[in-house]
Amino acid sequence: MRTLNKVSVVVLVVALAFGLVGLINVLAATSPSLGSAASYGVLGSTYTNGSTTTVNGDVGFTTGPSVAPLGTHTNYGSGAPYSTAGTDQGSALSNLNSQACTFTFASGAIDLATDTTHGAIGVYTPGVYCIQGAASIGTAGISLSGAGTYIFRVSGALTTVANSVVTLPGGASSCDVFWTPTAATTLGANSTFRGTIIDASGITIGSTTLLTGRALAFGGTVTTDTDTITVPLCSASTPTPTPTPSATPTPSMTPTPTPSVTPTPSPSSSPTPTPAPQLPNTGIPPDGTGIPWGIITSIGLLVLISISLVVLRKRTI
Repeated sequence: MRTLNKVSVVVLVVALAFGLVGLINVLAATSPSLGSAASYGVLGSTYTNGSTTTVNGDVGFTTGPSVAPLGTHTNYGSGAPYSTAGTDQGSALSNLNSQACTFTFASGAIDLATDTTHGAIGVYTPGVYCIQGAASIGTAGISLSGAGTYIFRVSGALTTVANSVVTLPGGASSCDVFWTPTAATTLGANSTFRGTIIDASGITIGSTTLLTGRALAFGGTVTTDTDTITVPLCSASTPTPTPTPSATPTPSMTPTPTPSVTPTPSPSSSPTPTPAPQLPNTGIPPDGTGIPWGIITSIGLLVLISISLVVLRKRTI
């Protein structure tokens, strides 16, 4: 009896482990589609440029700067796809705001460079970080370490001090870093920043700042001053087409003469084809996509274990 109970406990632990792995995969942060906004380095209703700035990406606005930025822009101004990009910016923001928080800071202003409540000082791993107040990055800077999606959801303003740096070690990519403050964003002079900022309250980029990402403020104002903004090259995963095999030509044969025969009249009606059997509509895709098998398996094992324990107890009474 004791041996059986130990085995049951082991099976229970394994089942819970599989269930938790499935649950963690469901809650992992994911990068949303930016749609038409993905190609824009600067997107705002008003764009102000104080001096020579280079934008390697599209630049969208309805009110433009007196000093046009340098760089390569396939799209510039309010022409298409400017309006669509604004709509896609809103859709991406809704997606980011809907994802569950991986870590929630204590209420109030947070300096991400000095905080230790989330883990190692200045180091962040993939996840959704929810800040209930203003957020800043101090002189020590921060490191976003490891491949995956980083979402910093800020209920307030976002600021970085002069000369601060955001680094991406361990396979992290600017394509998968997102900042969504609800108040204005201000990047300090001579700083290095990574990721896509979505902030309709306005984005101000200090002098000689390097931004690898996007300043998306459709509905607000983007201000630059002798800066360099580069839209990251983010490859979308597309299915590889299956090559169609070419048909091998059949060698021609010399026809053999056949004796003429009197044709047999065909019946007035052709046989009715037998319909092919169909699979019953179970409501579940045949490939099993969209089904949390880890959680379902865990529940099934828990039910079986519970039934076994009840039966054994009745036998011992």
